[in-house]
This record gives sequence, C-alpha cells and structure tokens, in this order.
Amino acid sequence: MARAGLTRDGVLAAALALADRDGLRSLSMRRVAAELGVEAMSLYNHVRNKADLERGLIDSVWSEIDLARDEPDWRAALHRLAGSAHAALRSHPWFFSLPLADAGSARLAVIDATLAHLAAGGVPDHVAFHALHILDGHVYGYTWQALQFAPVDIPTRVDELPDEIRAYPHLYAHALQHLEDRPPGDGFTIGLDLILDGLERSTAAAASGPA
Repeated sequence: MARAGLTRDGVLAAALALADRDGLRSLSMRRVAAELGVEAMSLYNHVRNKADLERGLIDSVWSEIDLARDEPDWRAALHRLAGSAHAALRSHPWFFSLPLADAGSARLAVIDATLAHLAAGGVPDHVAFHALHILDGHVYGYTWQALQFAPVDIPTRVDELPDEIRAYPHLYAHALQHLEDRPPGDGFTIGLDLILDGLERSTAAAASGPA
C-alpha cells in the first residue's frame, strides 16, 4: 500500500533536488527515500526501479520548458521555447549523463509544440521535418558545450593561451576575440536566429514556386 501523502510527483521532485544538489552519482532509491523521510521500499509504489526514476527525471526537466502556445508569432514562439529549453537543460548539468532516448509526455509536448510553431510560420512539411532536428541539435549541442567549458577552465589573459595556438593564425585571432574584443550578443540566440532566417528563406522560396 502506498504511503499516505507520497506521490510519484513528490518522489521525482525529491530526486531532482538531490541530483541538482549532490550530482547524479548521489541518486539512489535509498538517498531519495531519505530526502523524503520514508523507507526505500515505499518508493516502489510510485517508481518501478532506478531506470524509471531516471526517465521521470528527464521528463521533469522537459516539463519546465515554456511551450509558448500563446505566442502568435512563430519566430517569437520558437525563441521562447528554444531559449527556455536551453535554460532548463543548463540548470540541470547532470541531464546529459542520462539516456535520453526514452521520450515521456513532456518531451513529446515539446516536439509537438515545435512542429506547431513551424506550421504556423508556413514552413513546408518537408522543411519542417529537418527543421525540428536542426533546432533540437542547436539546443542540445550548444547547451552541452556550454556545460563542458566552465569559466574557470577558460584563459582570461593573452599570456595564458597555449603556445601551440599561435601556429594557427585564424584560431589565434579568434582566441583574442574571446579575451580582448568579444563581439556583442549571445551565441545561442545568434545561432537560433541564423536557423530561423534560413527557414524563412526556404519558406519564401517554396511559396514563390520555381523561378
């Protein structure tokens, strides 16, 4: 019999807080139970096993995302959705350590909302098919990269740059931009705009028909 007051949502919330605070390696049925002040066996009324707990965690993160269903402009909607996804994944650094193939309902809702916004923008189905995966790749890839390079690992002075980088003039010039003349703007947003600009051009070309 399930313990009164204990729910699956409550178990997942405790697991999420534990993973955020102590890292994914700390996650176990026993530790989650201790967070809730219950015996570990009582959790099995709400999650089947640790794999089910991890699937629930993934879905919990996806459920934090703003689907922007109320936004009439398709570009603004995709900016809200993708930006929210980037922020949500980045706030849970352990996310990319979990198997992400199992899609729960929150992940499916994100996919459906993305496709709905593309359709609202008049993006043809054959273009939207690829656009979904390109947008996904931007969110996943940019967020993962941001999590891999902590500020403490990045040089802050020219004399901290590795000597070997000077042999590559274009790379060296790029490194100097990071240190001395960083272009304005946020890389995630700039990349997203480049994708959406391309989608607009493809959509306009499809609407105008063959030249």
